[in-house]
Amino acid sequence: MNDRQDRPGTIPPTDESTPASTGGRHERRPSWRSVFYLATAAIVFWAAVLVPLPYVEYLPGSPNEIAPLIEIAGVETTELHGHTALLTVLLRQQPTLPALRAVLSDKRRLLDLQTVFPPDVDRDEYFAREREIFGRQFDIAAVIGAEAAGIETRILSEPVVVTVLDDSPAQGVLEPGDVIVEVNGEPVVAAEEIQARTRAGRIGEQLPLLLRRNGELIAVSVTLGELPGVDHPGIGIGIETAVYDIELPFEVTLAEGTRIGGPSAGMMTALTVYDLLADEDLLAGRVVVGTGTVDADGRVGPVGGVPEKMIAAADYGADVVLVPAAQLDEAMTTAPPGLTVIGVETIDDAIAALRD
Repeated sequence: MNDRQDRPGTIPPTDESTPASTGGRHERRPSWRSVFYLATAAIVFWAAVLVPLPYVEYLPGSPNEIAPLIEIAGVETTELHGHTALLTVLLRQQPTLPALRAVLSDKRRLLDLQTVFPPDVDRDEYFAREREIFGRQFDIAAVIGAEAAGIETRILSEPVVVTVLDDSPAQGVLEPGDVIVEVNGEPVVAAEEIQARTRAGRIGEQLPLLLRRNGELIAVSVTLGELPGVDHPGIGIGIETAVYDIELPFEVTLAEGTRIGGPSAGMMTALTVYDLLADEDLLAGRVVVGTGTVDADGRVGPVGGVPEKMIAAADYGADVVLVPAAQLDEAMTTAPPGLTVIGVETIDDAIAALRD
């Protein structure tokens, strides 16, 4: 006989594994495998949505109207009858799912992170440097625009070594940052002058140079040689014309708080300065957008992100898009039908194109 007898009208106590509320059925607890699979799925989903990949997505940016960025004092300006805007791209490091969307989209593309942001450069430092480049390009563009309007100006520049190729004649002789003051005893002020001297030389010929390095003048000699993929003599350096001073009979400044980076606004800035100073209605009520650098001689140079910028131009409702002539074919790959895209080589070309 049981030690315990159930009293009439009472419910017998139940085992923990067979609760009364379930009618005596066993309640299954999640197994460790189920928990593991759920946790793994959550981690994978979190990584796909939130963890950035080492790639940067290029997106069409929002065009920036230029006239509000330009402040001119000391000279009379004219009212613009239309709008000019610079085209931009948006850079965004993406996790897996948005990156996959970029791969499948014809409006987006991915670039390796290190091709955009050098691994040894802090991200804030990179963007600060880009804003400095924009500021220097703005100064050059202001002078070029004023010159095109018939105003006397002056640009002081010098050729600066940017890169030295490995295993080239210049390796061990020249360094990035060197300023080339003279070639063969003759003063030079632009990168193009040095390029012309090397092209005109002979392989094996010595090229005497006078450099300024860390404030000191240094005389060196480089042997002209063959370079891979080049059909003329060279010394194996990348070089650019750096403007170190400009002279204008009035003041042109960048509006305070402007946060735009890179050199690609040069052409459109010069064009806008010209239209503000010239006695002509160049825009004629149109929305003119564009992209391209400008150098001290008014030449328009290539830039990045041209395909994305054409999409941005169309979305902005542009009437005319100006691009470097060398990149016209690239621009047309994404320019929608009906968008007027014009390739130009100089600021004078851009002005002439808008007059036609």
